Amino acid sequence: MSNTLLALSHRAELGLHARVVADAQASAAPLGIALLITGAFARDLHLHYAWGVPVQRETRDVDFALAVTDWAAFNALRGQLIGTGLFTEVPGIEHRLRHGNGLPVDLVPFGAIETERRTIAWPPRGDVVMDVFGFREAQAGAATVALPGDVQASVVSLPALAWLKFVCWQDRHRRSPGKDAQDLQQILNHYLDAGNEPRLWGEFLPWTEEENFDYVLNGARMLGRDIAQQLDAAALARVCTIIEQQANTEQPGVLPGEMNPRNSEQAVLQLQALLKGLNEDPTP
Repeated sequence: MSNTLLALSHRAELGLHARVVADAQASAAPLGIALLITGAFARDLHLHYAWGVPVQRETRDVDFALAVTDWAAFNALRGQLIGTGLFTEVPGIEHRLRHGNGLPVDLVPFGAIETERRTIAWPPRGDVVMDVFGFREAQAGAATVALPGDVQASVVSLPALAWLKFVCWQDRHRRSPGKDAQDLQQILNHYLDAGNEPRLWGEFLPWTEEENFDYVLNGARMLGRDIAQQLDAAALARVCTIIEQQANTEQPGVLPGEMNPRNSEQAVLQLQALLKGLNEDPTP
């Protein structure tokens, strides 16, 4: 799933986003910091701009994950971005800046600053804690996107975006309910539509001959397979634990209801299909 190219340089409507990416890269590159596009903008690049899936939740943010050696490196990049005059601070939100064209920019550091639990604690007091599990793995399997103006950048793969959404949902759904769950629902609904349908009728043809074949559920199952190929055993177990807690048929968690308020039972079935793909032998 890595080394995928999203060829979107012809999408003129991405010009503002491309400018943000280019300006951020110009400050990050001299510091040896690689930027990785994540979040809802990555969702839209994969689903909407590349494959025409309608946007369900509008976003104007550009989220970057960045591997840093220490907090000094993060502060150096933040200071450099502000020093260009192209980015301004957002009072009270340390990880957020605003580009001159109006787009908000979120910077999420990970790497050597992580604790053993794969969290970061924002200085100076360390009272704001963020779960950054999955970003390291996402960086290893990143795709490339070509944007207008000859801008190229790394973007999380669609499977990586899915597992990051599970982590984000667990971390913040009580204070920001619905947002990550809706993104998960959209990925599960349209995974086959994002260039993966030919694999269903080729690589995974035996699935189509099984009793009670369901197109969307097999998309979730394929997504599980693809996630499993990108994670080591420990990381895979962590993702599975989150999903298992929410996909219990007799006593589902709150995630299915947030994913699909009108039909939480269908969301449970999708999560179970995802788990099936995560846990089964990789041979179709």
